[in-house]
Amino acid sequence: MTYNKAYIQELIIEQIAGTISDEESHLLDEAIQNDPRAKQLWDEMQQTLNSHKAQTFFNNIDENKAWDKIEPEIKPVRSITVGRKEVLKWLSVAALLCIAFTAGYYWRQIPVNDPVVAKKNVKAPAIELRMANGQHIDLSDTSKRVINMPFAHLKKGANGLSYQVDNSKNEEWSTLVIPSKLNYRIVLSDGTQVWLNSVSSLRFPFSFLGKTREVYLTGEAFFKVAKNAAHPFIVHTGQTDVKVLGTEFNVNTYQANETVTSLVEGSVSTSSQDKQSIHLQPGYQAIYTSGAGFQAQPFDPAIELAWMNDIYYFHDTKLHDISDVLLRWFDVKVVFDNQAKADEAFSGAIQKNKPIDVFIQNIKASAGVNAILKEGVLHIR
Repeated sequence: MTYNKAYIQELIIEQIAGTISDEESHLLDEAIQNDPRAKQLWDEMQQTLNSHKAQTFFNNIDENKAWDKIEPEIKPVRSITVGRKEVLKWLSVAALLCIAFTAGYYWRQIPVNDPVVAKKNVKAPAIELRMANGQHIDLSDTSKRVINMPFAHLKKGANGLSYQVDNSKNEEWSTLVIPSKLNYRIVLSDGTQVWLNSVSSLRFPFSFLGKTREVYLTGEAFFKVAKNAAHPFIVHTGQTDVKVLGTEFNVNTYQANETVTSLVEGSVSTSSQDKQSIHLQPGYQAIYTSGAGFQAQPFDPAIELAWMNDIYYFHDTKLHDISDVLLRWFDVKVVFDNQAKADEAFSGAIQKNKPIDVFIQNIKASAGVNAILKEGVLHIR
């Protein structure tokens, strides 16, 4: 098992400050026991806190001044339940350890020729741009920021992909493919912005030449469409077509027999292959199910769009459906050794930027589920 460095650092700070939860304390103990790098990080941080420099640092802290400075910042945050001393202790420990890391305390990498690590040193899944001519461009490769092509100049940045087209009369259809664990943003030639969730793809032309602007989606994406009344924007999915002029909406096609279109701003109309259609107002989503047609209902954008902040909320959701998210976000397959557990419902949240072990510990503690992760497969018993 490998552990995320930043997350382990955070857990160690919380452990030392005494603000860590029981579940995360257990996870930290496992990391220290099983991962030599986590153990090394723990030892270095302990050594830092026991040093003469650390004691001088703590002795010089004026708690009243520190509290007066940070209290206005944390008052609006209602979720903070720890007291004044706990907050000050946590911030003091964090500040000191940040100084220590800046001075050179980093998680040292084990040499790649280590036979144990070599087996795990598998190439990570890459975000790909698949061109019509068969060329595949690795967008995860950060060595090249600009890629010049005969018809366009691609620019890769921290916010995703954008491009400038040299020949506006060349459609040049391509497909952007997002693997598990990742998400990505692209800005199309008309200025439309598209955020793609894990295990999704977008087929698009480099230039929109006709009377409509059309793209094809699998998986899930959020669209912020550039306004152009003369050229409607159409998102094609396997079951429905979403037509807009300029608006913000989310389309989810993960379920094989269901397509969900959620409107945040503006207006959209969506139609199915069997000629049914529905018009949406902001704050409503259209759920199309094979055989049942469309159903409109209100939705909470903070929950529906949380995936854009690497969070997935679930309420009374069957564990079988949650397992699909684990596969997309962590590339972890779920096997139900006890099939009855697949239909048990849970409420909570999954954070993509935290190890899957956090989710496992939570369902163990809250529902008594026996879950074991082994070789990339999560066994539910």
